[in-house]
This record gives sequence, structure tokens and C-alpha cells, in this order.
Amino acid sequence: MTSVAFMRNPKLVTLLFCGATLHASVASAQACLGLPSFTVRPVHVVLAGEFPDSATSYAAGIGAGRHNRLFANLGAGQVSYQGYVEKATFGFLEFGVQFPVGMAQLCPIAGGYLASGPDDAAGPIKRTSRSAAAGGAIGLPLDVGFVELIPRAAVTYDYLSQKVDAEGFDSATETFNSGVVDVGLGFVFRDRFSVQPVVHMPFAGEDDKVSFGVFASASFGWPLGGFASRTPQKDAKRDG
Repeated sequence: MTSVAFMRNPKLVTLLFCGATLHASVASAQACLGLPSFTVRPVHVVLAGEFPDSATSYAAGIGAGRHNRLFANLGAGQVSYQGYVEKATFGFLEFGVQFPVGMAQLCPIAGGYLASGPDDAAGPIKRTSRSAAAGGAIGLPLDVGFVELIPRAAVTYDYLSQKVDAEGFDSATETFNSGVVDVGLGFVFRDRFSVQPVVHMPFAGEDDKVSFGVFASASFGWPLGGFASRTPQKDAKRDG
């Protein structure tokens, strides 16, 4: 996800595909991101924690979409940096399209964020940054009965611009470009709740440190078509 550009274990996913007790299920979940599907409930609430080197990030967001159609995620978060008292805050937006590919699901994705901080009041120094990313994600739901396992991966190209304003000096702006491979394993329960550990592996940039994160998601909203599918005859039959 763009909101948390960092996360996976290749051996674990290899074992999943080789497991004799697993079989691919119909791609009902939002498999490309390892989340519950939009098939019945069109709203996701997502909590995320990211743990890159010398920093800790937490974010919350809300997503909406339709199964195998457009979707969007919007949210905000905060980052604590080792050695800084002040924290950075950010807001993010991500959108994409879901396409079924056999039993898997492929999603072109794009998004970005705006951030402020960490500032230094003693300087005083003020930092602002903005980022944009685009790429693709793919996931394959595997049905094991009590839970749906979704090994997934994403590749994105990220652009980051950071501006520093210090009193008495001209503002300075730096830009960075890199790619990121995210690999995760989603655990989806009853197509309503999910937990997903993720590994982020940067490439083609100055930062080559692997980082980790975890996502938790729950789906909400009235079942799609719930009211339209109800009739007096069905209600009477159910009540009888």
C-alpha cells in the first residue's frame, strides 16, 4: 500500500504453493492487497504499523470499492524517528483497479502522500515532503477451510520530494527515486477480518534496507444488494 511504503518471506510463500492440503479458491477477496473482498461489504477499515530502520510508523485508513472494479483508500498516520522528539504526520490516498487473472487477482495501483515534520523548534527547522508511487500488485487466495491465505506481492516505483526550511537560510529541496518490492501473506477470516505481515525490499535507490510491517483490516457496510434482494415473499418465508 502506498500509505506505508515498506514489507515478506519468500520461503513461506513457496511452501504455501507446495502444500498438499491447499487449493486455490475463487478470487473473492481483495487478493492483490491481501484484504477482505468488496463482494458483500464495500468498505474497509485498515490499521497499519511499519517498522523501518530507526523509525516507527502507525496509520489508519478507510477504503471503498466494488469487487473486480475500482477501489480507493484514504487515511492518515504518524511517524516517530529515533533521535527526534517531534513526529511527522502524513495523509495518503491510493487507488487502483482489480482484474481477475485466472484464480489470482491483479491490480494496477497508484497513490501518494503529503507529510509534515519532524520539525526542530530550536532551529527553527521545518520539513515537508510529498511522494507519489505507481505500480502493480498480485495475490492468489488459497482456501484452507477456516481461513483464506493470500500470498501477494507488489512492485512500485516511488518518487519523493523533501523540502527543508531553516530560519536565515534559503529553503532546500531534495528528490529521491527508488523501487520497492512488497511481499505479504494475508490471513482473511470469514471474508470480514484480515491480518497481514509484510516485508518491504527497496531497489534501484540509495536506500537498500529491508523493513517490515503489519496490516489489520475489517470490512463494513450493508451487504451489496441486500435491500434489493429482499421481497415480502422472502421475508414471510424466513419468518415462517
